[in-house]
Amino acid sequence: MKIVARSVKGQEFLYNAKSAHKVSDRSAKTICDILNKSTYMLMGGEVWHIHEVDSYDNAYYYAQEQSFTIRRGVVTRHYR
Repeated sequence: MKIVARSVKGQEFLYNAKSAHKVSDRSAKTICDILNKSTYMLMGGEVWHIHEVDSYDNAYYYAQEQSFTIRRGVVTRHYR
């Protein structure tokens, strides 16, 4: 599953599992770019980054409950 999560800038493999949002494979890069450009929910030294996770990661379960979609250039956040 593809997710975007807040990560430490320069060390993108370190990410906050609670910030994981499910995204589609096709629009993951666009959503990530928009979130970074708008600094949506970012603290100092963080960036949104794309990660590939499976059911063994904690982020997988958080991403099951929240997602980002994009339609007509507008990113929308969804909760289950």
